Amino acid sequence: MMKRPTTPDGRMEAIAGGVRARLEERTGFSRKITSETVEIARALGVTDREIESWVNQRLKLLTSEEKRLKDIKAHLERIGEKSYV
Repeated sequence: MMKRPTTPDGRMEAIAGGVRARLEERTGFSRKITSETVEIARALGVTDREIESWVNQRLKLLTSEEKRLKDIKAHLERIGEKSYV
Protein backbone atom coordinates (compact mmCIF):
# COMPACT_ATOMS: atom_id res chain seq x y z
CA MET A 1 0.00 0.00 0.00
CA MET A 2 1.30 3.42 -0.94
CA LYS A 3 2.01 5.82 1.92
CA ARG A 4 0.07 9.10 1.79
CA PRO A 5 2.44 12.02 1.18
CA THR A 6 2.64 14.40 4.14
CA THR A 7 4.77 17.27 2.84
CA PRO A 8 3.56 19.91 0.38
CA ASP A 9 6.21 18.78 -2.14
CA GLY A 10 5.19 15.14 -1.64
CA ARG A 11 1.54 15.94 -2.22
CA MET A 12 2.32 17.95 -5.35
CA GLU A 13 4.51 15.15 -6.71
CA ALA A 14 1.72 12.65 -6.06
CA ILE A 15 -0.75 14.87 -7.92
CA ALA A 16 1.75 15.37 -10.77
CA GLY A 17 2.17 11.60 -10.92
CA GLY A 18 -1.59 11.23 -11.29
CA VAL A 19 -1.65 13.79 -14.09
CA ARG A 20 1.24 11.99 -15.80
CA ALA A 21 -0.63 8.69 -15.47
CA ARG A 22 -3.76 10.22 -16.97
CA LEU A 23 -1.86 11.68 -19.92
CA GLU A 24 0.01 8.45 -20.56
CA GLU A 25 -3.21 6.47 -20.38
CA ARG A 26 -4.95 8.81 -22.83
CA THR A 27 -2.15 9.46 -25.29
CA GLY A 28 0.40 6.64 -25.03
CA PHE A 29 3.04 9.38 -25.16
CA SER A 30 5.95 7.22 -23.96
CA ARG A 31 5.27 4.53 -26.55
CA LYS A 32 4.98 7.18 -29.28
CA ILE A 33 8.39 8.53 -28.24
CA THR A 34 9.83 5.02 -28.50
CA SER A 35 8.31 4.42 -31.92
CA GLU A 36 9.48 7.72 -33.39
CA THR A 37 12.96 7.29 -31.90
CA VAL A 38 13.27 3.91 -33.62
CA GLU A 39 12.16 5.40 -36.95
CA ILE A 40 14.72 8.21 -36.71
CA ALA A 41 17.48 5.80 -35.60
CA ARG A 42 16.80 3.57 -38.62
CA ALA A 43 16.87 6.58 -40.94
CA LEU A 44 20.24 7.55 -39.45
CA GLY A 45 21.64 4.06 -40.02
CA VAL A 46 21.76 2.83 -36.42
CA THR A 47 22.09 -0.95 -36.44
CA ASP A 48 19.06 -3.14 -35.74
CA ARG A 49 20.98 -4.76 -32.89
CA GLU A 50 21.59 -1.41 -31.18
CA ILE A 51 17.97 -0.36 -31.71
CA GLU A 52 16.65 -3.66 -30.35
CA SER A 53 18.85 -3.40 -27.27
CA TRP A 54 17.64 0.15 -26.58
CA VAL A 55 13.98 -0.79 -27.17
CA ASN A 56 14.23 -3.72 -24.75
CA GLN A 57 15.72 -1.48 -22.05
CA ARG A 58 13.12 1.24 -22.73
CA LEU A 59 10.20 -1.19 -22.55
CA LYS A 60 11.39 -2.49 -19.18
CA LEU A 61 11.54 1.06 -17.86
CA LEU A 62 8.12 1.92 -19.31
CA THR A 63 6.54 -1.18 -17.79
CA SER A 64 7.94 -0.26 -14.39
CA GLU A 65 6.82 3.37 -14.79
CA GLU A 66 3.31 2.33 -15.90
CA LYS A 67 2.91 0.20 -12.77
CA ARG A 68 4.13 3.04 -10.56
CA LEU A 69 1.75 5.52 -12.22
CA LYS A 70 -1.20 3.14 -11.82
CA ASP A 71 -0.35 2.86 -8.11
CA ILE A 72 -0.24 6.67 -7.80
CA LYS A 73 -3.53 7.03 -9.64
CA ALA A 74 -5.21 4.44 -7.41
CA HIS A 75 -3.85 6.16 -4.31
CA LEU A 76 -5.11 9.56 -5.41
CA GLU A 77 -8.54 8.13 -6.11
CA ARG A 78 -8.63 6.62 -2.60
CA ILE A 79 -7.78 9.95 -0.95
CA GLY A 80 -10.34 11.88 -2.93
CA GLU A 81 -8.22 13.54 -5.60
CA LYS A 82 -10.47 12.14 -8.34
CA SER A 83 -10.68 15.46 -10.13
CA TYR A 84 -6.92 15.31 -10.78
CA VAL A 85 -6.85 11.75 -12.12
